[in-house]
Amino acid sequence: MSEYGKVGWDVGVVGRWVRLVLGTLLIVFVIFDFSGVDHTHSLRTNLLIALFFVAFIAAYSVVYLVVVDKVKHLSPWVATAIFVFPAIYFSAVNPFMVPAEWSFGYLIGLPYVNHPLLIAMALYIGISFPVQFFTRYGGCEVVAIQNLIFKKECSSYCVPLLPIDVVEKAVVDAVAKRR
Repeated sequence: MSEYGKVGWDVGVVGRWVRLVLGTLLIVFVIFDFSGVDHTHSLRTNLLIALFFVAFIAAYSVVYLVVVDKVKHLSPWVATAIFVFPAIYFSAVNPFMVPAEWSFGYLIGLPYVNHPLLIAMALYIGISFPVQFFTRYGGCEVVAIQNLIFKKECSSYCVPLLPIDVVEKAVVDAVAKRR
């Protein structure tokens, strides 16, 4: 084992601070969405955001409890695929990459849920990043809250931040090797 640890499990100083900054930016995005000059949220929208936020925590917790022990001996990419797909879908694909008539809300007959889903997922990920900062967990951010709740860790990769973690590990290992 190196000085850095294992990518997908541990995180270095740079990776921790990047996660804290990204989490703060996402939380600020949510705050500005609530205090936007161009619109205000209805009670229904606020309730849906809260409902979806709790639903994301609950759904990830159930999947976490069912999946983590079964895939821990496999590649971290398996857990990454299982946990990252819903986050990518609800935060990027659904609101930005599919035509409105193919979005999740339209498919279930409730087009007004698309915005609350995006805001709830942004808040969920935004809170998960600082949790990673404080717990020093370097895996997928969407299971950081579950790691904290269930007091175990799932080896997975934070796909957007994986390059930063890999470069930081290489630098830390090279410096340690020279000593």
